[in-house]
Formats: sequence, structure tokens, C-alpha cells
Amino acid sequence: MSVHIGKAALVAALFLARSAAAQWEPQWIGVWQYDEPIRAVLPIGVRTGADGSVFAAIDVTHHSRAHATLARFDADGGFAWTREHEVWSFAGAELLDDGRVALVGENKVDGAPVFVRVYDPQSGKVVWERESTSGRLEFDQRFDTRTLAVAANGDLLVRASDGGDFVVIRYDAAGNALPDWRWTSGGEDVSASEIVALPDGGAIVSGQGDSLGGGYLTVRFDAQGNEVFTDIELGDLGNPLGPSHVVADAAGDFLVAASPESSFGVPKAQVWKIAADGSRLWTRVLTNPQDDFSSLDIGGFARAGDGDALVEANSVIDQRFRLLRLDGASGDVLWDSTAAIGGSPSALVQAPNGRILVGGYAFIDSAGHVGGRIAEFDADGTPCRSSADLGMFSNVAAAAGPHGWTVLGTSEYVQGVGNDAVVRRYDANGPCDGADAIFTDGFEAAASR
Repeated sequence: MSVHIGKAALVAALFLARSAAAQWEPQWIGVWQYDEPIRAVLPIGVRTGADGSVFAAIDVTHHSRAHATLARFDADGGFAWTREHEVWSFAGAELLDDGRVALVGENKVDGAPVFVRVYDPQSGKVVWERESTSGRLEFDQRFDTRTLAVAANGDLLVRASDGGDFVVIRYDAAGNALPDWRWTSGGEDVSASEIVALPDGGAIVSGQGDSLGGGYLTVRFDAQGNEVFTDIELGDLGNPLGPSHVVADAAGDFLVAASPESSFGVPKAQVWKIAADGSRLWTRVLTNPQDDFSSLDIGGFARAGDGDALVEANSVIDQRFRLLRLDGASGDVLWDSTAAIGGSPSALVQAPNGRILVGGYAFIDSAGHVGGRIAEFDADGTPCRSSADLGMFSNVAAAAGPHGWTVLGTSEYVQGVGNDAVVRRYDANGPCDGADAIFTDGFEAAASR
């Protein structure tokens, strides 16, 4: 079932909105409802097709079993179909170059092998499925770090870990298994966090070394799976806290972000750049506006179209969404902007026009319930529109494209019934005057830069 808000309904909603601060209305809302009478739903990720269609990756639990679920919504928000697969864990989804959709996670059988399942985007039929016992998946559903990457020739690359090794599990576009790539750290327990496929046929993998003294490890593989370089970032103490993020720029260099443990025992956010040959170009420790004793970690990370780094810096004291843009050439802070609303970030994406969207969640009552929220920034850092009332009661996942912002979350959980997946489509080119956020809860707060 879907709920679709058409143009006429939007006009009516806008007319009824408060004249003092019109609400940021979605272009449409799609609600997926499930046949199982009792279910619990969590957003994993969302991807958009070239035609504006939406593929929502959802972790659905019913009958005490987890399911990797893929739901398709058409470009107008109409619900098309859903497919599910019982799993041990669900790590993510990626849109392949030919429009097919690949899910990755761990199957619920002995050994929890890593699976890749590819679906036809129109019919929802399974094109192929494979599994591997070469490694395990380490991931945090709060962060949209990529578990699966697509090579230029269509090969699928899955980052995994096996004891002290980084492993890249590989398949060609038809699902034929290719030899794994493996890099040995010399440590006992490493955790691969993110993978990026490279134009030369290789890949770069970043992740955590041993929890005590292992630092953050970034390894580049060539097209034959051989090590090109290894970069190690220790921070103050050498202890990695949370995942690392990595992106590649057009020049073939790499930007990495992570939060190693500081000398005060808290996460200390930083970004560094590695040249194509493995040499370190620059390292930037992000300034904590509160003090060096409090936590500051990476809530989201992305590469801007011109090669700059976009960083969502997450503080436990000032929880407003804070977005920084670092110069890709030098690491200098170009701007440091704060939205009027905030919470715990879970998504950071940039639209083709340069606009940036941060998504996340915040506690909304003393019972521990959370509500999804989004904040938009212009390319120059000016805070644009915000919404703290999405009708979503979870963290949010987000995607950007020519059709605007696509946001995935869940409806409110009803005891004895469960909840449903909700998708909202927003325009990405509305007014941006740097004024206060658009609130629907009656509270006001000033945006700052």
C-alpha cells in the first residue's frame, strides 16, 4: 500500500501552513505496509534510479527472524513491490550500473556466510545470489559506509574482515566468483569499514586495526589484488573508535575521515588526504568548539564535486548538525556551519546543484523514542531549510539526485502491530536565505555560521 501526495494536495497543504514559517513540504510520501501482522522495521539505505524510482533497503524483523528487504517505489511515490530474504545481518544495498540492485549481508546458516543478492529493478526477481565464507562483515547501521562497490567493468567488490586480514570478496557482473583479494595486517583483529572501487580496476579499503594500538588502516589494491600502499593513522594513542570513511577524488588521491581516541580518552575527529602513491598530503584535526576533553566524532563524510571534503562533526554537547567543508588541496577549513536543529547524524549527501543534506535522529521524549530530522545547506555553507517533524520515528537514510532529496525512515512503532517504512521526496532547489530552520513543533533557534 502507498500514500501518495499529489500536486493538488501539496497546494492545499501549503495554503494551510502557517504564514509566519511555511513548512517544508515533501513532493510525495510513500508508505510501505507489510502483510505480517507484527513486524519491526529499520532503515538501512536508500538508492534512486535514473528515472526517479526509489529502492529502499529495510531490515525487517518478524517471527523473531531478521530479513533483508528491498522495496521499490515508483518515481511518483507509488509503492511497486517488496522482496525479502531471511538473514543473520543486513549491511546495505547498491544500485548497479545497469539499474539492477544488489543487497549484501550475512545469511542465517552455519558460519553466517556473506551473501550478495542481485534483483531485477522492474520485476523484483532475483537475478543471482552467491555467498562466501572468506570473511565477516563489520558495520554499524547508523552510518552509511559502503560494504559493496562496483568496479568500472561491472565486477562487485565486497569488503570483509578475517582475523587480522582485510578481504575483498569479488564477483563478476553475472555472479561468477572471482579470486578474493587479501591483505594481512600482522594484527589479530581488524575491521574493514568502507570500500571504493577505482578506475584502474583496483580498490581502496579503510578500516580499524586492533582495538589497542592498531590505528586506522587504509589499503590500496591494484587490479590484480596486490598491495599498492598501506596508510596507518594512529591519532594520539593509536586506538580506533568507530568506523573510518574513505572517498576517492578525480585526481586519484584519497580522503579519509575517522575519530581515533584522544589523549583524554574520547573520539577526536580528523580528516587526512593520501596521494595515489600512498604519501600523506595533509592531516587536519577538527576543532572542538567546546573543549578538548569532550567527544567529537565523524557523523557523516562525503566528497564534494570539486574534490573538497564535506564532514558532519558530531558533538555530545552541542548536538546541532555541524557541517564543515575542507579544501581538498590543503585541508584548510573553507567554512564551518551549524544548522538550527540537530541530533545524531546518520546521512550526508550532496545534490548535483551543490546543496547538501544532513539527516539524523533525536530523542523526542523521556521514554527513549526518537524522531527523524533533516537539515539542508547551500554549497557555500548557508543553512537552508530544516524539518524536525518528518513523521519518521527512527534514524534516516538519504539519497540525492536530479529528482531531489529522497529520505527513508519508519513510522511510529505501535505495540502489537509494529511499524512501516516511509519514503519522502523533497525538492533540492527551494529558497535558502540563511534564516532560521522551518519548524513544525513551535520551537525557534538561530542558525549560525
